[in-house]
Amino acid sequence: MVGLHPLRVAQRIREDYTRYLGTIYFFRDAELRRQFRQALTRPDFLVRGPILEASPPFRLGRSIEELIEQGVLHPGFRSLCSDALPLKRPLYLHQDRAIEKVVAGERNVVVATGTGSGKTEAFLIPILDHLLRQEEAGLLDQPGVRALLLYPMNALANDQLRRLRRILKDYPTITFGRYTGETEEDDGKAETRFRDQFPDEPRIPNELLSRRQMRARPPHILLTNYAMLEYLLLRPQDCEFFDGETGQFWRFIVLDEAHIYDGAEGIEIAMLLRRLKDRVARSEPGRLRCIATSATLGGGREDFPAVARFASEIFGEKFEWVEEDPQRQDVVEAEREPGALLISPWGEGVPALYEALSSALDQDGDLETLFRAAVDAGVPEEVAHQSLSLARTAPEGEREERFLYHLLRGDRRLRRLREALAEPTALVDLAPAVFPEAPDATDHLVRLVDLAVRARAGKEESPLLPARYHLFARALEGAFVCLNRAAHQEGGPAAGKPFLFLTRRETCPHCGALVFELSACLRCGTAYLVGREVPQGGGRYLHQSTLMAEDSWERLAYFALTSPALQPDEDEAVLAGESLERLDAE
Repeated sequence: MVGLHPLRVAQRIREDYTRYLGTIYFFRDAELRRQFRQALTRPDFLVRGPILEASPPFRLGRSIEELIEQGVLHPGFRSLCSDALPLKRPLYLHQDRAIEKVVAGERNVVVATGTGSGKTEAFLIPILDHLLRQEEAGLLDQPGVRALLLYPMNALANDQLRRLRRILKDYPTITFGRYTGETEEDDGKAETRFRDQFPDEPRIPNELLSRRQMRARPPHILLTNYAMLEYLLLRPQDCEFFDGETGQFWRFIVLDEAHIYDGAEGIEIAMLLRRLKDRVARSEPGRLRCIATSATLGGGREDFPAVARFASEIFGEKFEWVEEDPQRQDVVEAEREPGALLISPWGEGVPALYEALSSALDQDGDLETLFRAAVDAGVPEEVAHQSLSLARTAPEGEREERFLYHLLRGDRRLRRLREALAEPTALVDLAPAVFPEAPDATDHLVRLVDLAVRARAGKEESPLLPARYHLFARALEGAFVCLNRAAHQEGGPAAGKPFLFLTRRETCPHCGALVFELSACLRCGTAYLVGREVPQGGGRYLHQSTLMAEDSWERLAYFALTSPALQPDEDEAVLAGESLERLDAE
């Protein structure tokens, strides 16, 4: 029954990712290459997990249709809704609350809910409601940005594009477009890039693909990142987004993954948003509706006052958290359904029980096979008989799951596992806590989790252990080096050598010297210091560059770090008619 072992999957991903990074960051210098490999293989640096999290289903709220009937949402949703945005399916309760706060309460909100909790609907439905009301008023045929969706990475913006295509494919009056460094100026090139980037996605007329199209008729929903937004605000050719007839409709600013904007980066985005508000709303408080989303802001309800202050500082708008007044609580959290109730334990299952049940299920065993496996592994016979009788009353195709449900809900070891999952926990730390006596504790835990996830009283019921595995992979920010060789003497981090880091930093934590960004030639592996040359004190100094702006590569300076002559290139030698034996001798 265990198709993929989470630890083996994690190890395979770690190895493949390390191998991939070793090919795209190839340093010819042996010492840099050694340090790079050593840094990549540090425990939990590139890949963390698997981590097991108990994930009971979210509480349900009203459907879009019910919100229409109660006067919260515009009736136009009945025409807009489809399988991509169902009309009758209940929303999660936190989506319901966020929508009502924004639409009916005209509040700014922070949607602080977990991964997979539908944060997109929490801000997209209020935006669509506003656009539907504008359509009814005859204003939607006038081009101009109504909602700005700011993403920290282009990949997140691309995911949102796919969602918008599915929702708006049959509603061409609402337009949208992505304006990032990937967006082509020319229509033809933009069409080609779209086909290359989204080969399986439909091409719909209300998605504006090129910069020229968006300048001519700014879309109702604009997706970008904060680096590009700064360029748009500066460049005269992009004034149509903010000024004149097409710049008068701004209503929403959405900041996705808001938790990343802390420290200096938080100050930068706060200043950028103030410039934007001054441009499109003359900085009038309340003119724009501001929404932030994050899966990791705050550590719980006690942190919500601080979360509201953080959002107020980022947007320069009013966010509140007043504990005794639900109408003044602008942080929306998720609520989970309680887990399936456990019963008085009949005892504690042994590892052989979970192995036998898994094996029986793998071999498509019937109820009698499961019953016999349970009894042989030490489950009291009356408990196994009762589970068997209750399972026989289930519809065909649900009987095995019901047997597991009634059998395991009295297992003291499953109770211990559920208690241990009060917080997400690494599998390697969880296994010895649940199976302290077993040498192969991780394998036993994986079997128990799989069985408990499958065990449910009915098809629509929650399993005994709603849970999921998480695996986190780090994206490299680049390579950075300290050149203060004298400080790195014997016994230091890189004795007498440049010291390499794989996390962005400005000074060396070992000696305090300045740290420079490294770049490697993809063809020969030569290492270069890269940055901006800055005049200072009559000389010129190299400073780090974040490489955030689309045209920053043109203004960067490169200085070869490895001064010895490069290894000769064999391909060039052959073309030049030189002897490979002579090259080997060199």
